[in-house]
Amino acid sequence: MLTGFQSELGTISSDMKRLQQQSVEINQQLNNRQKVRGELSQFVDDMVVPQSMIEVILDREVGEREFLEQLHELQHKLQFLKAQEFKEAKAVADVQDVIENLKYKAMAKVREWLLMKISSFKKPLTNYQIPQGALLKNRFLYEFLLANDRQVAREVVFLVETVVFSRFVGS
Repeated sequence: MLTGFQSELGTISSDMKRLQQQSVEINQQLNNRQKVRGELSQFVDDMVVPQSMIEVILDREVGEREFLEQLHELQHKLQFLKAQEFKEAKAVADVQDVIENLKYKAMAKVREWLLMKISSFKKPLTNYQIPQGALLKNRFLYEFLLANDRQVAREVVFLVETVVFSRFVGS
């Protein structure tokens, strides 16, 4: 009887060790899944182009706060895509055309807006502080151009140089 009880205790002890080992393994799997889930969730968030972003960039005026916010987000997505190029993620190819087309549309709108603001310095009797304030407030627009197309950014700088020279130095 004592021998049977001792053998049952041994069996229970080995069962407890096995269950404890299984618990450790399951906990490790849970931690791994949560880590992968977090990374995958971030990857999906970085890859998805929300409809609201497309609508704001296509329909809103460049100087509006929503446009600037979405332009920041677009720049983040462009940088993320560039980082993913070497990882050969299939999702990148699916999204790249949409993001590139959105980038070109945003660049065209930003270029037009900047050229319009800079051209306002050419008008006689212009209060220079108003367009200057708008340009300073929206300096990210130039940073966006510089990061995505240096030629267009150079065009903006050239126009500024021309306006400043003709208005302030040349007169």
